[in-house]
Amino acid sequence: MNDWEQLERLSGEAFALVLLRQDPVFGRIPPKKYGYYIRQGIRSGQQAAERWTLPGLARRLEEDGVEVCRSGETPPMDIHSEYCPAENGRAPVVRLYIPTLEKICAAAQRRGIPVTMEQLEQLHLAHEFYHHLEHSGAGDVSLTSEPVEIRLLGVIRRTRAVRSLREIAAHTFAQSVCASPCHPLVWDWLLLNEEDEDQAKAFLNLCRQAEQSVKGA
Repeated sequence: MNDWEQLERLSGEAFALVLLRQDPVFGRIPPKKYGYYIRQGIRSGQQAAERWTLPGLARRLEEDGVEVCRSGETPPMDIHSEYCPAENGRAPVVRLYIPTLEKICAAAQRRGIPVTMEQLEQLHLAHEFYHHLEHSGAGDVSLTSEPVEIRLLGVIRRTRAVRSLREIAAHTFAQSVCASPCHPLVWDWLLLNEEDEDQAKAFLNLCRQAEQSVKGA
C-alpha cells in the first residue's frame, strides 16, 4: 500500500486530531477532552451537510450575492481558497486560487489519481460555503463548544475558544457534500509531496500517529 492509499483510508477523526493539534490552545486541552472537541467539529460539519447539495449550495451563494472569484493569482503558502465576509458595503467573496488547484490536479494525474479541476473547485467551494453559513447566522461551532482555560502569568484566568473546530467542521462538510472519497487534507499532502518530500513524510507520520491515538481513545 503506497502513501496515498494509506492516507485515503484514514478516518475523519484522525484528520480532525491533526487539525486540533495545530490550534494555538492545543497545549492547554486535557488529553481526555480531545475526543470531545473532535466530535464537536465533525458533528457540526455533518449536520450542516445533511441540509445541502451542490446545486443548492450554488443557488444559495447566488441568492446571497456572494461573488465566486476564480483567481489566477499565485497566493502565498499555496492557499487553496478563502472566504472574505461582507465588509464596508462590499459583498462577500469566495476566492478559489486556480494555480494552486491546478498544481494539485497535475500532481494527481502524475500518480494516476482520478480527479478533475471541476471536482477540486467544488470541494473548495463547499469548504468556503460552510464559512459563509457561519457568517450568515448558522453559528460558530468554536463558540458553542466549551472554551479552554488558560492562565496569564500563572495567575490571571482567561478562556479561549478552540478555533480549529471551524476548520474541522468545514472539511467534514465539504467531504460529505461533494461525496469525496478522501478527506480534503489528503490533497494538501499531495501538493506538499510535490514540493517538500521531507515535510510530506512528517505530515504522513503525524496522520498515522493521529489514527493510532483516536483508535486507542
